Amino acid sequence: MDEMTFLIDPDTRDLVFDDDGSFKKIYETDTIVQNVRHALITWKNEFFADDEHGTDYDRTMGVNQNELDDDEVREVIREAVFQEPYVSRVEKIDVTYENRNITVQLLAVLMDEEKITLEVTA
Repeated sequence: MDEMTFLIDPDTRDLVFDDDGSFKKIYETDTIVQNVRHALITWKNEFFADDEHGTDYDRTMGVNQNELDDDEVREVIREAVFQEPYVSRVEKIDVTYENRNITVQLLAVLMDEEKITLEVTA
């Protein structure tokens, strides 16, 4: 695995610069975690150049909470996570709702058996 990308601040979603004014880079597992995070915080069809990237929140948000199927929510999350080809399996998904936000806590295993955890709010 020779993954590298530019670091994007998880709060501001801006590129991060190092002390020399160059783009800060991240590698390997950090790249994969960032890719998964971005798939989860991006609504499917949000980015005009790639209508497949992101999470299909239209299937879960704006739906009466009492009628929402937990299995459907987990499937929507899994579909987004597996956009990252280095993810082998998802071991745990916890979802909570507050106001108009959804928070996902995730435990996934990569192809090399390394485990990653992350939490995102969309």
